[in-house]
Amino acid sequence: MLLLLDLDNTLVDRDGAFAAWAEEFIAAQGGTKDDLRWLLETDGHGYTHRAILADGLLERLDLTSTRDELVQTLLHAHAGHVRCYDGLLEKLAELRDRGWTLIVVTNGLVAQQSRKMRVSGLEGRVDKVVISEAVGARKPAPEIFTAAVEGFPADGVTWMVGDRATADIQGGQAAGCRTGWVTHGQAWELDAPPTLQAPSTLEVLALVMESEGIDSAPRREV
Repeated sequence: MLLLLDLDNTLVDRDGAFAAWAEEFIAAQGGTKDDLRWLLETDGHGYTHRAILADGLLERLDLTSTRDELVQTLLHAHAGHVRCYDGLLEKLAELRDRGWTLIVVTNGLVAQQSRKMRVSGLEGRVDKVVISEAVGARKPAPEIFTAAVEGFPADGVTWMVGDRATADIQGGQAAGCRTGWVTHGQAWELDAPPTLQAPSTLEVLALVMESEGIDSAPRREV
């Protein structure tokens, strides 16, 4: 069975990592709490173009960095702070032990997202990683989902689990996947709701296993 998994804010706490980096950065530049608040609010969970953030920071702070240098910092510096959500590494190991094929499908740059995989401890714990820059397509485009499942048997059920309603859920639905939405406390506001949903990734994965008739409790050797 194939399980496609988003990376940022699904497997790793991307927003928490960005906030940790931003607090350090703003303090080092002599910025204020208002500057930090602006940066975190404008970040848009990473979806705001980095040039917009760079321009805003250059206006607010007395920086020696150029715009291009600041864009690169905004793209990459937070990656060193990323961590997996508690319990997810163990859950992924359990899923693989039970025969699931795990495929990370993420938008972003290869260098950026690969570093997150290494720093978080995810590297080597999944069967395949598909990054939008490498395949030339971003979720929700069907091409990235096609690239994700390429080389694996087409029979059986494919799931897509992620936190972004459009990129992950609608993209997964269009690719023919069952979908699990990590809500982070948000309400679904689009048509065609996900197959299942829960506030956290661990809860979503437990529901996925339950829906496939698999006990989520660890197996015992007999």
